[in-house]
Amino acid sequence: MNNKKPAIIFILVLAIFVFLHGYILTVLEKPYSGVRAAADSKGEYVITKISTSGWVAYTEIQTGDIIKEIDGEEVNSDSPPAREAFLFAEELTVEKYGVLSYYEAAGIKMKNSLYEIYIPVIFSVLVLVLCISIYQKHSLTANYLIGFLLATSLSYSAAAASGRSDFGAKLILVFSIQPGVLFFVYFLYSVFFDKQIIKEKFPALLKVITLLTFITIMINLYSLFFTAVHQISLVTLVTFSIVIIYSICFLIYIYIKKKDSVHEPFLKWMAVIKIIAFSPFIFFHAVPYVFGWSYLPDDIAGLFLFAVPLGYSYLLMTRQLSDINFIIGKVRYYAILSLLPAILISLVATGVIDNSEDSFSRFLIHFILVFIFNILFLFIKEKIDFSFRNQLFQDKTNLTQSIDQFTQKLSSIMKQDELESYFINEIIRILQPSHIILIDYNSENSTLGTKEVYGNNHPLYKQIKWMIHNDSDGSLLEYKGLIGIQIYKIGQQKTYIWVGQKKNNTRFNINEKTWMITTAKYVRLVYENLFAIDTLIKSLEKQQVQESSSSASLSRLLFQLSEKERRRLASDLHDSALQDQIIWYRKLEKLIEENKYLSNETEGELNKIKNGMVDVINQIRYTCNELRPNLLLEAGLVQSLQELFSNIQLRVKYTLDYEFNQIKDTFDNFNTPISIYRVLQELLNNADKHSGATNVAIHMWEDNEKLHIDYRDNGKGFDLGIFNKQTNHTHMGLSGLKERILSLNGEVDFISAEGQGLQVHITLPR
Repeated sequence: MNNKKPAIIFILVLAIFVFLHGYILTVLEKPYSGVRAAADSKGEYVITKISTSGWVAYTEIQTGDIIKEIDGEEVNSDSPPAREAFLFAEELTVEKYGVLSYYEAAGIKMKNSLYEIYIPVIFSVLVLVLCISIYQKHSLTANYLIGFLLATSLSYSAAAASGRSDFGAKLILVFSIQPGVLFFVYFLYSVFFDKQIIKEKFPALLKVITLLTFITIMINLYSLFFTAVHQISLVTLVTFSIVIIYSICFLIYIYIKKKDSVHEPFLKWMAVIKIIAFSPFIFFHAVPYVFGWSYLPDDIAGLFLFAVPLGYSYLLMTRQLSDINFIIGKVRYYAILSLLPAILISLVATGVIDNSEDSFSRFLIHFILVFIFNILFLFIKEKIDFSFRNQLFQDKTNLTQSIDQFTQKLSSIMKQDELESYFINEIIRILQPSHIILIDYNSENSTLGTKEVYGNNHPLYKQIKWMIHNDSDGSLLEYKGLIGIQIYKIGQQKTYIWVGQKKNNTRFNINEKTWMITTAKYVRLVYENLFAIDTLIKSLEKQQVQESSSSASLSRLLFQLSEKERRRLASDLHDSALQDQIIWYRKLEKLIEENKYLSNETEGELNKIKNGMVDVINQIRYTCNELRPNLLLEAGLVQSLQELFSNIQLRVKYTLDYEFNQIKDTFDNFNTPISIYRVLQELLNNADKHSGATNVAIHMWEDNEKLHIDYRDNGKGFDLGIFNKQTNHTHMGLSGLKERILSLNGEVDFISAEGQGLQVHITLPR
């Protein structure tokens, strides 16, 4: 019975939700004239105000006209009609300049039904479906979110009916708009507490917000039942805005605090959804309304609320979130592109800001709609271009498709001269230049050597020499219609390819320049690999692999392959040997527990075996963690090193002291932290197995965009002269340590002597 109680309550809440929406729709379907009138000195009722959401706003009736009849009954001061009679009149007879005119609601085609009825109904249906999905979580956090969604939907739907002065709709709004945002704040604290992001689930500030919400509701109820105070709506709007702004600031604060954790994508999505949903209402409607400025109509601002059900549906149903940083970057870029067109189109649409009172409001509406449409259009265009790139661009000379073909052919090229020839032929086919020159530049003595590879002889401008001399990043160079880019680099020798003007004497367009940059990068990468392979082959032929230093790229490749094998081995151990050990351990444990007739001697032997299996299981787990340090990915370098040092300290004889000074736990790639982890792991294992040290100290710090590691032990040390001459290392050891550091463009210094311990200083670029 207790299990069914929450389900019954949830069904009851949904039934009330649907019933209240039915009531709101009933109010909205009733004819609403939106007319307010007051008796003049002659006892005639003159129209003083016409609501833009009433049917009268779509007729020729204006303020100052005299109302003669309401719904077929004559109006006079002897029997003054109630205010509701004017507001909800179905038929009106008015006098304008002495002429009587008859109007009825049935003949008026309303334009605001879309915003008042259809869009809120769609919003409510989405919320209803989402709430049913969320309810499956069966948690207090899920209930807070459900409360927020249902209350937001009710307040969105009841806003238009409340504007018609309907008592029931106003009552619904009172009990939905303020509690709705309060539910969201409770949801934030609850979900962050569940994820252990915050330590206190109900802090004092949350209690203050709850009290503020309760006071606002009481003030609204007092105004609703006893006396209509015009400032009450202003108080509600201010309180609502304060709580919303607080929740957004709280989200941003938590994001900044935890942006380097695994929660970063989730937190950013939460903040973005909230900002998109409520910022337009707060900053373009509520704040201008409070200060008496021109403001965005609430029905337009309400459209952004769709970010709530759509956004939370995405978070609920998507296990792997899209890269929010990439999306925000795209939105920022497309927003900059869309800004000027949106302003120009909006100015034209509003008649370049006429002198009417609502001109700024109309401009703002047009601008927001056009601005958002432009951004969405650019996103959709990018998606279409990518999805149908092969079908849309069948021409073989198309630059996009040419890059695909170019990269496919690169994989089959095995020689440097073939690569150069293929690249030149591709440039001739795609760009159709008048000539192509290869330039060899030696940065050490600033000498140039040229080689004409296609077309007629062409003079080499002095400006080109100066540009090559000052080129440091291999970017595209341009001069007098010529374009050039670096394609090779061997030590101090750089090779550039310069392409002359096209045969039709036109300049290279932006797509052709992009093609040149992209293909040159591919060529540069393939050339580096070919050069590394060629160097290795020559070294193998001379059997001097250990005497010559391999390229940084090759070293990185070898270490990456090594790490890949470590991960594979760890996965195999974890999924096979470890799981089998655990299964047999549990069977043995069950056998001991269930067999009550074992002799004490037999039971003791079995317990020894069980304890031995526990040791084996722990050893396999430790080995898996050594091979694949998952903590390095989840918590970062510093915490994973602390864990490594703690585990090592438990099994070694020496004392380990370590200190980290303000180390940034973020790296451009994973190679750097895993290399640091492996290097320190090797040094500590060496201290345990070989050095006989009793004290080891590690100090790590940063300065000037460099990471420094200082390792010291008081072991037996070794002769550096002998170490430098060794050529036959059968394991990684200190030689492999040095290779790993050099592969990251770092520096390593060894200081040691017989009986004087070992000191290793490592410097790595950030």
